[in-house]
Amino acid sequence: MAVSEQTYDGLVDTIYGLIFGEATWEVFLDRLNAIVPGGRTTLFYHDAARSEGASHIDRGFDEKWVDAYARHFASINPWGEAMAGMPLWKGFVAEDMLPRADFQKTEFYNDFWRECGETGIGMTLLKSEGRVFNISSSIAIGEPEDNRVFANLLTRLAPHLHRAVVYFDSAMGPKPISEMDGRLFDAIGVGVVMVGRGGKLVSATDLGTQALESGRFLRLGFQGNVEISDPDARSRLTRMLADREEDERQQVLTVEGTKLTFIKLRKARTSYFFDAPEVAVIIETPTPTVQVGDFVLRERFGLTKAEIRILHGLIQGTSINELAINANRSRETIRSQVKSIYAKTGARSQVELFRLVYFREQPKSFR
Repeated sequence: MAVSEQTYDGLVDTIYGLIFGEATWEVFLDRLNAIVPGGRTTLFYHDAARSEGASHIDRGFDEKWVDAYARHFASINPWGEAMAGMPLWKGFVAEDMLPRADFQKTEFYNDFWRECGETGIGMTLLKSEGRVFNISSSIAIGEPEDNRVFANLLTRLAPHLHRAVVYFDSAMGPKPISEMDGRLFDAIGVGVVMVGRGGKLVSATDLGTQALESGRFLRLGFQGNVEISDPDARSRLTRMLADREEDERQQVLTVEGTKLTFIKLRKARTSYFFDAPEVAVIIETPTPTVQVGDFVLRERFGLTKAEIRILHGLIQGTSINELAINANRSRETIRSQVKSIYAKTGARSQVELFRLVYFREQPKSFR
């Protein structure tokens, strides 16, 4: 079974809807459940050291199942320790952690998991000191290679999910977009242009402004209107700016190799990002535009060259094992250097490392 591009684009649009307050995590999980065979999906944390965990947001599981997991079954989850070693932002099938035959002999499977599925897929979204925050779907049928198509779907969605997750801490609490001041999008090479009634420019991030100034496919007209050269894109934007509730709120298309995502924002909602926008135009170029300055990391935090290499690896989701192999060092040496990075920077999680590197923000523990 293959996942169609239309389905994939719909999921991507929903993720951007999360960012701009036009969708919820529940909506995204429901749409994922509609694709995965017998799918039930949860955003959950697991702490391997403490043998505990809990679902934070879930769809398809009943309350008794969720409560039973937190009270008991998290402590005997046979995938628990393996989850801590899975790379960030890469989808996996359950059999990557434990052979199915061994899994089906466990109490966890027989008294708990088999009620909703035979196996599962997942992806690690955050890691911090042995604690992971994952997305995971149960799957009722299929062999590992049959189900890998759904794991690969998560991998394809990873860059977009990363942008949504960065708004949330490990407890997934929302952070006002005004805190980011547009920097998140610029830092990950994504421009945003807000278009108001009549096509008027409301505001733009730095990269959005660059796109307007280039005039390649998007430019600012003499009367302050945002103009798009591609007729189809121009027509879609015009329709979305019209006051018709029946129109789709999110659309995606490609213009001259650049992906444009249009998100129609509810006029009744107070925008956190810009003043009263109508449509957000998200501009994704094929190659990232950000370079992280090693000099700043060295001068500001006193990181060594080796620690800077490890820091970049952590942000990119490289596991401790992979870092050790790449550096030809032992896992213990890498773990020691990781601890040194956290100590020197004051960061307490991978998300805080991301923020201090890309936004030069002071970690919470230093404030």
